[in-house]
Amino acid sequence: MAITGLGGVGGLASGMDTSALINKLMQLEAQPLIGIKTQQKKVDLRKGLLQEINSSLLALKTKAEALAKSENIQTKKVSTSNDKTATATINDATKVVAGTYNVTVTNLATALSAKSADQSARTNPTTKQLGYSGTFDITWNDGTTSKTSQSISIVATDTLASIASKINNAVDNSNTPAKMRVKATVVDNTLIVASEETGANRTIQFGGPDAQAIFGSAGMGLVNGSGKLDITAVSGGQGGTAGGNANLKVNGVDITRASNTNLTDVILGVSLNLNDAGSATLQVDPDLDASVGKIKEFVTQYNSTIDLIRTRLTEKPDPEATTDFGMGKGLLRADSALINIETSLRASLTTTFSSSSVYKNLRSLGIDIDKTDNGISGKLAIDETKLRAELTKNPGEVQKLFFVDSNGNDKLDEKDNSTASGFVGLLNNKLFMQTDTTAQKYGNNSTPKGIIPSRIKNLETTYKSYDDKIEDFNRRLDMKRSYLQAQFTAMEKLMQQNQSVVGFLQQRMG
Repeated sequence: MAITGLGGVGGLASGMDTSALINKLMQLEAQPLIGIKTQQKKVDLRKGLLQEINSSLLALKTKAEALAKSENIQTKKVSTSNDKTATATINDATKVVAGTYNVTVTNLATALSAKSADQSARTNPTTKQLGYSGTFDITWNDGTTSKTSQSISIVATDTLASIASKINNAVDNSNTPAKMRVKATVVDNTLIVASEETGANRTIQFGGPDAQAIFGSAGMGLVNGSGKLDITAVSGGQGGTAGGNANLKVNGVDITRASNTNLTDVILGVSLNLNDAGSATLQVDPDLDASVGKIKEFVTQYNSTIDLIRTRLTEKPDPEATTDFGMGKGLLRADSALINIETSLRASLTTTFSSSSVYKNLRSLGIDIDKTDNGISGKLAIDETKLRAELTKNPGEVQKLFFVDSNGNDKLDEKDNSTASGFVGLLNNKLFMQTDTTAQKYGNNSTPKGIIPSRIKNLETTYKSYDDKIEDFNRRLDMKRSYLQAQFTAMEKLMQQNQSVVGFLQQRMG
C-alpha cells in the first residue's frame, strides 16, 4: 500500500489527510519567512524613494549649473532688417555690445571652380564609359596650407560619375589621411571640380603621370598646361571662377573675408552670415526673457526638490497599504539625512555672498522664500519685475552673484565652494557632496562618497543579505518538510502493520 506525501490523498491506513496536515504545519513554520520578505520589500521601496530624491537633486544641480554660464544670465538677442542680405546669431553674449550694426554687402565670397569640356562625344552611349585610364593626384592650396592627395587611378570603364566619386573620396598623403577639400559633380556630360571653401588665392592642381592626358587639353579640358584648374577655357573646357573674397562694410568699416558664413570676428560676440549683396541692419539687445526663463527653470526645480523632500519627511505610514506606492509612505519619515539635506539647501538661500560688489544675496534680485505660507514650505518665489530691473541695470553683477570662478580653472566644480564663488558655486558643492558617486575605499570595501548614493549602496547590500536569509530559511523549510513526511510515512507503516496483525489474530480466533 503506497503512502502519499504532499499533494496526495493522505494516509490510507490512518484515514488522515497527511498531505493537508503537513501543508498546515509548514504554513506555521513559514510565518517568519513572510516577515523577512516584508522587511526586504521595505528595503527595496526605501531604496527607490532615495533614488527618486537623488534624481531630483541631480536635476537641481543641472539647473543650477546653467546659471553659472554667463551666456544664460547676460543673454543677448539679435535681429535683422533684411535676412536676404545678412543674418546673425549671438556667439558670446558676454562680449557682444548691444546696439545697432549697419551691414552693407558688396559681393559674396565665391569658390574656385572649373568645368570640363562636354564629354558626350567621347562617352559610350550604352555603358557611359569614357575610355580614360591612368593615375593622377590632386594638390589643394589655400595660400597658406598645401595638401596633396594619395594617388588616384582611373580605368577605361570609368564613367564621369565614377571619376567624380573617386575625386570626392580622395584623401591626403599625410600620416593621418584626411579628406581633400575638393568636390566634383557631373552636370549634362560635364565634370565640374571646385574648392569646398570660398575665398581668393586658392588653387587646385592635377598632377601625376597621366593628369594631362586625362584632364588637360588632350582630354577633358579641365586643367591648363601646368595642371591647374582652367578658369579661362583656353584648353577646350567651359571655364569657371577664380574664387574671391566677400567685401562688406559694418558701420562704415571696410571688411574682407574669405567666407560668407559663421563670421565670428566681424562683430564681437556675433556669428554673422552673408546671404546676398545688399544692406541690412542688425540690432543687438538684451534678451531678458531668456535670462529670466533660465532662472525660473532653476526655481521650479528647487521647489520641486524641496517639496519632494518635505513630503518624504512628513508623510505617515499606511498600515493598510497593499500597493508599492502606499507601502512606501512613511519609510523616510523624519530621516536624519534628508533633514540635513533640506537644512543645507535652505541655508544657501539666506547666505551672504562676497562674489558681487552690488548684490549680496538672492533677495536683492527679487528671489526669496515664498511668504504665502509664512515660509513653511521653504519654496522660492520670484519678484519678476525686480529681477528684470536688476538684469537690465547690471547683468554682469547679477552673474557674479550667481557664480565667480574662485579657483581660476575656468569651470564650475566642487572646489568653488565659498561665498566668493557665488550662490551657484556654494549650492553646487553641497549638491555634489550629496550625489557624488565617486567610490572611496574602506579596507577591501568601497562605497560612493555622496550621502544619497552611499545610502542606496548600503540598502542594496542589505537587500542582498535578505536574499541570503530567505535562501537559508527555505533550505530549513525543505528539511522540515522532509522530516515531517518521513515521520508521517513511518506512522502510516506502523499503523498498517498493526492492522495486519489485528486482522491475522481475528482470523485465528475465528
